[in-house]
Amino acid sequence: MKSDKRRSVRLAVSLLCVAAFTFLSTAAAAQQGAFQRDPVDTYASRLLGIMIAIGIALVLYTLIRYRGIVAGPVGWSLMILGVGVLPLMMSGMGMTLVFERVKTVQLCGSCHLTMKAYVDDMENPRSSSLAALHYTNRYIAEDQCYVCHTAYGMLGTFEAKEQGLIDVYKYYTHTFHFPLKLREPYHDRDCLKCHAEATKFQEAHADFKEGIFSGQLQCMQCHAETHPAHLVAQGQNP
Repeated sequence: MKSDKRRSVRLAVSLLCVAAFTFLSTAAAAQQGAFQRDPVDTYASRLLGIMIAIGIALVLYTLIRYRGIVAGPVGWSLMILGVGVLPLMMSGMGMTLVFERVKTVQLCGSCHLTMKAYVDDMENPRSSSLAALHYTNRYIAEDQCYVCHTAYGMLGTFEAKEQGLIDVYKYYTHTFHFPLKLREPYHDRDCLKCHAEATKFQEAHADFKEGIFSGQLQCMQCHAETHPAHLVAQGQNP
């Protein structure tokens, strides 16, 4: 009996170590060479992986140690920790990480059938589109797609998540259609949330401010002629 217990412990510890080592190695490789890192994202991801490994190890240990019959306070405590407490903690941490990572350009570009051409244009230093000019000059430091296509405030965040779920559904069910179109015309408020208080904007648009802020004059009425939102190659997407 004692030898079985020792084997159970060694097995659980070995599984835990292998899972933790694999996750940490993968995370380190993914982060290698990154110029900008969010330490919270980096270490939270690693902690989440370790917690997953610990939860799996605890469940395996109790199943092997107690042969599927959990008895006694120690066994119940380990099982509750492995299938209750840790999963709740992991779901909260994982949800937070997901909400942050869905904002990235990499996530938008992962829908390569639809969005890759737009991301390629944005990252093209020779493109004269508004998206490329903003990206090349780093007018927006990060999460450029999300920042430009999300309305201001908490409501804008919720709307973006809702629309994102719809887009994911259409992508994987192949129910999208070309040419791609915005659900509604791009609203000037999404431009003005960054530009309205900028000194450069104030000086260059002094004669047009009243029309712009009243909604009588649209940003793209002037800018679309020389700098359309995107320049996408014919035959790829719109």
